[in-house]
Formats: sequence, structure tokens, C-alpha cells
Amino acid sequence: MRDLADRSTQARTPRPAVRERRGRRVVAAAIALAISCATIVGSTGPAWAAKKPVIPSQSDVDKAKAAAQEKAVQIGDAKAQLAAASAQLTALNDKVESLVEAYNGAQVKLADAQQAAVAAQTALDAAQADRAKAQRRMNQFAADSYRASSTLGEINALVTSGSPEDFLNQQAFLAAISRHQDGIIATLKNAEAAQDSAQKTADAAVADQQKASDAAAKAKDDAVAAMNAQAAQVSQIKASQSQLQAQLLVLQGKAKDLADARAQGLAELAAEKAAAEKAAAEARAKAAAAAAVAKAHQDELAREAAQKATSGSAGSNDSGGATGPTAVVAPGAGRSVSTAAQRATAIAFAQSKVGLWYRWAGAGEIAPTVTDSGTQNVEGYDCSGLTMRAYQAAGISLGHYTGLQWDEGMHVSRDQLVPGDLVFFATNLSDPATIHHVGIYIGNGKMIDAPQTGEQVGVHNAFRPDYIGAVQP
Repeated sequence: MRDLADRSTQARTPRPAVRERRGRRVVAAAIALAISCATIVGSTGPAWAAKKPVIPSQSDVDKAKAAAQEKAVQIGDAKAQLAAASAQLTALNDKVESLVEAYNGAQVKLADAQQAAVAAQTALDAAQADRAKAQRRMNQFAADSYRASSTLGEINALVTSGSPEDFLNQQAFLAAISRHQDGIIATLKNAEAAQDSAQKTADAAVADQQKASDAAAKAKDDAVAAMNAQAAQVSQIKASQSQLQAQLLVLQGKAKDLADARAQGLAELAAEKAAAEKAAAEARAKAAAAAAVAKAHQDELAREAAQKATSGSAGSNDSGGATGPTAVVAPGAGRSVSTAAQRATAIAFAQSKVGLWYRWAGAGEIAPTVTDSGTQNVEGYDCSGLTMRAYQAAGISLGHYTGLQWDEGMHVSRDQLVPGDLVFFATNLSDPATIHHVGIYIGNGKMIDAPQTGEQVGVHNAFRPDYIGAVQP
């Protein structure tokens, strides 16, 4: 029984040699820990300096804001030009209406003059016909007179008369007929002269009125041309104003991005500096604790050595140590089908699109897109269009909708994120139905995404306040 008790005592009491070896291991570990902590403390400053973020200068921000303000001034000038041009167009329109009415009046007067000329010509034609008829009658009378001379006529009148009185009467009658014939011819000549004068007057009136009508037509046409030119200028100013407005949106977006980037960079810089200082303080505390542990074990070894020298007592059994369990992050819901190579391909595709402009519902098509030079037909993407095409390049099909992409893969926690995972953002962090944005995580808290109209595809902070979660496709 005593032998058993001695064995039990020996089992509980470590042998001096074993305790010495264990103590030396502990001291060595403590010393190594102290050296490691000292190294961490010593290297905190340079490591933090190497990670210093790139921050836009205040001068860059001010220049961007000034460019946007200058564009706003240009828009104001364009508005003033448009108002003046529109007022001039209204005045020209009123003038054109007056000139068109004057032209219409000239056309009416021209028509009246032409009708008067036609009537004068008709009257002239009738007078000329009557004159021709009288001329024929006169010609007949002359022929008759030629065949029977006036003396023969008088003799014939005398022979055929019953008395001298009859002869005188017949002679007077013949003279009257001759005078009547001459009167008719004279009247017709006068009428013809009058009608000819009326015709000339009518023709002259038509010519004058035609000149007036032509002048009115030219004035009308010139005014219409001026009005059309002014209308084209108004349209051009409106188009220019639209372009300026689009450019203003882009410049405002750039100014906002620079200001946000500067604020975020300064905040990150301050946070990193604070974290570095905290880590340095913790490292110093750990180093001090490790040094204290090392000194305590050195003191213990010294005491054990002294006891061994005086008592020569027994050793002990070295049972070793055990480590605690390692925490394992539980896998998320859903199933991932992507490989590391495919995720790298998706990232490479997204990186190749950095600098392209955002376009609502865009998935790489060439279509009208708002740029810093106005609206242009160029390649453009929205957030889910970019992630869809990136994974399509890797051979994985995703829907063109953040709500679909949220359910197309395995959900992973923030500390499980690997490059290539999709990060999502929502207005209500407890409701995935409010997800409104997605990007591709590339590591170090950064993502590539297509932000919004007037901004370009680029690298941005992945852990914004509206971050709701991540998915590995």
C-alpha cells in the first residue's frame, strides 16, 4: 500500500528536470512573445504610414466645385440668350403676319388691275371691230363714188327728178349721207383712240401693281426667312442649354465624389491612426506582461535550482498542455458555384470597365449616356448590369436585378468575404427587399461598382453605412 502511495505522490509531483525543461520553454515563449510585441510596437508607425490612403486635396475639391459653378453660370447665360432670342422670334412673327397680310392685299389689288385691263382690252376690241365695219362701209361708198362720179350723180339726180326742187332735195340728201358717213368714221376713230389710251393706262396699272406685289412677296419671304433663322437659333440655344445642364450634373457629381473621397479618406486616415496607436498600446502592454511572465518563470527556475541543490528531491510527470477549440464560422444560406479563378475573372472584367460612365439599365450596350462632355452614344453600365456582365465573362449567369443577385449564391458574413463576392446595400438593413445597389468586392474593404448617373465605374468603399450583406455567386 505504501508503494502505491509513493507512486501516487511521484505522479503528482513533477520531476525537477522535467519542470526545468517546461519552465525554460515557458520562459523562451514569453521572451519570444515580448520580442514579437516589441517588433509590433516598433513597426506600427511605418506600417501605418505605408497604408496611408490617397486623399484628394482641398484644392482639387475647390477646382471641381468652381468648374461646376462656372457651368452653372454658362447655363444662366444660355437662359438669358434664350429669353432674348424668344422675344425676338415673337417680334419677327408679328412682323411676318403684317407682311403676309400686306402681300395678300397686294395680290387682291393686282387681281383687280388685271380685271380692269381685261375689260379695257375687251372694249378696245369692240371699238376696233366697229371701226373696221365703218371702214368697210366707207370703202364701199368710195367704190360706188368712183364708178359713178359726182357729176354723173348730179345729172342722174337731175334727169330722174321731176322738178328743180326735187333735184335740189336729192342733191342735199346725197351731201347729208356723205357727211353722216364722215361723222361715223370720225367718231369711231375717237373711240378707238380713247380705248387705246384706256388700255395703256390699264396695262400700266397692272405693271405697277405687279411691281408692288413682287415687292410685298419679297418682303414677306425675307421676313419668313428671318423668322425661320431665329427659330433655328432658339432651337440651337435650347439644345446647347440641355447639353450644359447634362455637363453640370456630371461636374456636380465629380465635385461631390471628390469631396466625399476627401472626407472619407481623412476619416479613414484618422481611424487607421487611432487603430495603430491602440495596437501599439496593446502591443506594449502585451510586451510588458510577457516580460513579467518571463521574469516570474526565471525566478521560479532559480528557486527550483536552489531547492534541488539543497534537497535533491524527486521529479515529476510532464502531462503537456491542450489548446482550446478553434471557432468556425457557420456557412451561410444558399449555394456557391464559383471558383476562385472565376471570381478573379469577374474582378478583371470589372477592372477593365473602370472609367466608363453610369447609365440606368445599362449592361454594356452603346446608347445615349450622360458624360462630362454631354450626352453621348457610348458603352455604359448600372450596378447590377456591371456585376451580371462580370460573372457572365466568368461563365456564370446572374439576373440583371439586385433582388435576383441577392438570392443567386451563398450568403457570407463580413469576416468571410473574399475577392469576387458581391456586396449589397439597402435603405432598411433589416429588409432585403429594400436593396438598391451592388458591387464586386476586391479586398481591403474596397469594391468596384457603377455608382449613379453622372459618375463613372470606379473603386469605392465597400462598407458604407447602408451595407446589408454579401453573396458568393
